[in-house]
Amino acid sequence: MALELLEPLSALTLLIVEDDCVALDLLRIPLERHCKKVITAKKGEFALKYFKNEVVDIVITDVKLDGRLDGIAMVKSMRKINPNIPVIFMTAYSDKEKIAEMVKLNATSLIKKAVDLEELFVLLLNINKNLNKGQVINLGQGVAYRRRDKSILKGFAVFELTDRECRILDLLLENNGYPVTYEEFHQKVWNGQQMTMDSLRMHINGVRRKTYYELIRNQSRLGYKLQPILDEENKQ
Repeated sequence: MALELLEPLSALTLLIVEDDCVALDLLRIPLERHCKKVITAKKGEFALKYFKNEVVDIVITDVKLDGRLDGIAMVKSMRKINPNIPVIFMTAYSDKEKIAEMVKLNATSLIKKAVDLEELFVLLLNINKNLNKGQVINLGQGVAYRRRDKSILKGFAVFELTDRECRILDLLLENNGYPVTYEEFHQKVWNGQQMTMDSLRMHINGVRRKTYYELIRNQSRLGYKLQPILDEENKQ
């Protein structure tokens, strides 16, 4: 598969769960070349711990795993944390009961072992496309905001927003080009806690550095507003 076709995968964080070291490396090594981050685990209980503490876009797991949790039990627990997490099951089983359980868990896909890497890449590209529907906002100047993991995309670079920076950008977007007042920032971003003008300015400049300076305009004695500079073809 042509390398340029795999460029969209550069924003993905994957969790691979496989108890066979050789099979795990056969997946990990090529995926690390194209994805933002690849987390690996050999047991379901370890994978679940990572899942609770990491931002994961897609889970790829074997059905049969050593340890307390097999792949199906592990995914059931993950679904309680994030009901919409895309899951690709790897299986050598043709057991109809097992397949039925995977279907009930709304598995994104089932692939046979040994895994065909080209088939896996196609699956990941399709999942990524669905993940981005309505979640990636064009901010102009080749910059996009991806809501699902609070990140800014600039070409091949990815910048993570802090929680407060994310809330500021969401509030500015909600106002659709109208100014957000200092009081609104105080109430909706700082939740009524103490907010100084220096602190607000510092966080606004943090968003500007990760996007571009002209995106957020100062409204004298009032607040800030969003004014993206869009290419002609992207203007509404």
